[in-house]
Amino acid sequence: MKVGKIVDKNIQTISEDATVFDASALMNKNHVYGLMAVDADGKYVGMISERSLLRRFIQRNVKPDSLKVKYIMRHHIPQVSSDFDVKDVAAFLSKNALTRCAVYDKNNNIIGMVTITDLARYLSAESIYQVLFSHKTNEYTYICPKCNSGKLEPVYNDNGEIKFFRCDREDCGYIE
Repeated sequence: MKVGKIVDKNIQTISEDATVFDASALMNKNHVYGLMAVDADGKYVGMISERSLLRRFIQRNVKPDSLKVKYIMRHHIPQVSSDFDVKDVAAFLSKNALTRCAVYDKNNNIIGMVTITDLARYLSAESIYQVLFSHKTNEYTYICPKCNSGKLEPVYNDNGEIKFFRCDREDCGYIE
């Protein structure tokens, strides 16, 4: 089955200039675990998820109403074509330790989001086990969206707070 048939086209968005508190409140209100961030023109510029809150916000030890979404969101939006098979999308999410990605149409427009939960509804029990098991056995890392081979590592300030994330490959130079 093609992922375009199961994609959730009701994309929940938040301004990249909204606070982390606002993002958390919106996720709780709408019972979702991730949001697409938009700029002032309504263009998709990133994603924020519960994982972003846990991995990129809590470690900074700041008040949630003082930090903007754009400083903890994933700037590179993981995405797949609506023509991809659900098993291929599950493999993509698993390989990149993701729980969700955007889905684009033949005109390269984002048409919705798909999560690992959405995919699980359409996969066999064996396929579900393989996807979930791979998350348990693989080291949990963020793959660099620029070079697709380096790992994003936190860079800390003198107070032990995360300043930004940097690709561990020196020849790449990616920072987010």
